[in-house]
Amino acid sequence: MYKVLIVDDEPIIREGMKKIINWNIYGYKVIGDAENGLDAYNKILTLNPDLCIIDIKMPEMDGLELISKIKECEINTKIIILTGYPEFEYAQKAIDLGVESYILKPVDPNILIEKIKKVYTQLEKEKSFIEVSKEKILEKIIKKDIENLNELELNRIYNFNFPWKSYQIVLIYIENSKILPIKDIKNFFPFYSLIVDNFICILLKDITCPYIKRKLLDLRNHLRLKYNINAIISVGEKVNKIEDLNHSYNTALMLIEKRFIYNHKGILYPFNTKKLKIKEIKEDNIFLEIINCIENFNLNKLQDILEEKMESHIFREDSEEDIKLSYLNLYINVINYLSSNYPKFKDISLKYLNEKILNEFYKKCSFIDLHNFINGIFLEIIRVFSEMIGNSIISKITEYISVNYYRDLKLKNIAREFGYNSCYFGKMFRKYTGEKFNVYLDKIRINKAKELLIKGMKVVEVAEKVGYKDIDYFIYKFKKYVGKSPQNFKTEIL
Repeated sequence: MYKVLIVDDEPIIREGMKKIINWNIYGYKVIGDAENGLDAYNKILTLNPDLCIIDIKMPEMDGLELISKIKECEINTKIIILTGYPEFEYAQKAIDLGVESYILKPVDPNILIEKIKKVYTQLEKEKSFIEVSKEKILEKIIKKDIENLNELELNRIYNFNFPWKSYQIVLIYIENSKILPIKDIKNFFPFYSLIVDNFICILLKDITCPYIKRKLLDLRNHLRLKYNINAIISVGEKVNKIEDLNHSYNTALMLIEKRFIYNHKGILYPFNTKKLKIKEIKEDNIFLEIINCIENFNLNKLQDILEEKMESHIFREDSEEDIKLSYLNLYINVINYLSSNYPKFKDISLKYLNEKILNEFYKKCSFIDLHNFINGIFLEIIRVFSEMIGNSIISKITEYISVNYYRDLKLKNIAREFGYNSCYFGKMFRKYTGEKFNVYLDKIRINKAKELLIKGMKVVEVAEKVGYKDIDYFIYKFKKYVGKSPQNFKTEIL
């Protein structure tokens, strides 16, 4: 809708002009009125109308003075003047000042409609031209091809609303596609969307707003569903001055170049490598540590090592090719070591060295996908390896329990001690011992209690010695497994 201001000193005419036609049908909205030229000038400055309908004869400042002032100040608004037959000479002067047209009083609705339709066509053409010009000037600002930026001039000529508190460039990158659906992008982000160097570029104030982030994801889904395009959205660093837009643009470009490292669900964000606690790691050491984790079924440490490896690559900003080759070599070396040193594993090693799995290393489009892929395989290998030779580690754990049974033992603490997830540890323990952890621990304690009772020790002392702080709970457990109370057991034996 284009904005209209009606200027006339007669209230009845102002109200009549508002109601004489349905402005909305023709693409206009009446945003206000003014009773004289001075009042109108102040409202034009604040309301910024696209069209002013101005009476010639008015007090304080007449229509011609107002039009002259508008032209002097280069205010971009169309003007239609209202005039009576006696004032026709004034109308001609107004035409000389560059007004679009004039209407004789009393106003004929059909003539008014004809005039505003003509103005509407002009406004649409100018809007199209301004949009193209606006995109060109924005491109120059973004690429730093313009000097001595004057924000007030930019606002006046191109209807920008600078300055902002911050500025941020977002680039839409469409790989291996000739389609640049700028119209679709403008449906999501109607302002400040343009094409720069074959990238779709959007200028935003700040994308940390959840609404903006959601719109970016919605846009990416829209492009995927409508065009089968997997667009990459790259977010440049935020800057505080419009003259620094080039920095935001360049950081967005850098992320696209390094998209394998930074890509996460199709949106690239600047990664602050200063937050990474990097220690120098060698590939040989990583290999040995991963072997150690597999042989000792240490899932937690394995994940820590892989995290360190990933952060090291990110910190160095290694190339996609180098990262994939590094992970592939590590993986093959681990499988070959296990095959060479464990005959049982050799029988299934081909499962992990088939062409399909090896090709997966090169198919991954992002570092996080590659990291999760190899992490998942190694976790599976630990599970398979533990099932092959799991009795040895369970023997270590049961030995630990038999020595420390009197302590306050908890499944999660022992799992952590041996480097396991507590849920996985509980399932593994039950598989190899045939009993739940708590039942196994109770039986160890009760058997020790029986030995101490046979030696003549008091029931309350025995309870404390085998790890039960509550005497009643000890008696309950003893009766559950032995079928009689500790005192009766002791009396019968002795």
